[in-house]
Amino acid sequence: MEIDAQKFIEDVENEKFETFSTEVTLASVKKDPQKAFAEAIDFMDEQINSGRLASALVQVKGEEISFYLQNGIVNLPYRYIKNISKMMSDQGNCPLNVYMLVESPDVNRSKLRIDELSSQDDFAINDDINAKLVEWVNQQLAAVDENRAIADEAEKQTDKKKPAKKTAAKKTTKKTTKKK
Repeated sequence: MEIDAQKFIEDVENEKFETFSTEVTLASVKKDPQKAFAEAIDFMDEQINSGRLASALVQVKGEEISFYLQNGIVNLPYRYIKNISKMMSDQGNCPLNVYMLVESPDVNRSKLRIDELSSQDDFAINDDINAKLVEWVNQQLAAVDENRAIADEAEKQTDKKKPAKKTAAKKTTKKTTKKK
């Protein structure tokens, strides 16, 4: 499916897209990503089949990790619509794709990772889409874990290198007078 770039920009700017949000635990995402993302995938499938733009959020409870599924003309989140507008406003018809996004201070330096899940035309709930999403989610969680471990190790090394504060011992002198 294609959409006129200007129409896409206007629809996103005017918030003419469907949204879905759910919270899951980190343990449930690690144990069974497919199950953790099932509602979001179902939502995206329904919206795409209805010809709508959509954004599905899967928030990890108690963690600074947010996953999104969004359909768009470029691999940027909807909130970057001003940037999208600058790049794409005069492009005419553009293909719609479904993108997977993860936001976390620990995923990478930019705190954001975006990859294409599929073209919108090829998007359908099936084993291939689920397998690709599961593999991607596992890779992102592994990156978060690895970057956290690196940061923790760096913190420990920094702590070891800091000299302990030395408190200066007070010198006390006792004046004595000599008897004559």
